Amino acid sequence: MSEVIAIVATVIPKAGEAEVVEQALRTVERDVQGEPGCQQYQLHQDLENPQHFVLLERWESEAHLQQHSEAAPFLRLMETIEGRAELQVTKLKVLA
Repeated sequence: MSEVIAIVATVIPKAGEAEVVEQALRTVERDVQGEPGCQQYQLHQDLENPQHFVLLERWESEAHLQQHSEAAPFLRLMETIEGRAELQVTKLKVLA
């Protein structure tokens, strides 16, 4: 049986890049909802620093996460934010 995988992806845009980065994140959030194995893909904004964004993701399995990382919406996001933002990703095992 496969384990559910959670992802916390923090995206910190460089100065002057927040608008472009936010739009790319909103687009990918919409596009990923129907991907196989996607249980959650939700964009959040830091209340204390509104130019910091967090994606909370939940995938049915490692295989689904891998499939997502090779899909067009994710690849477009990576291309758009490259050089425009710092990306910090934490992969978690869901316990409950």
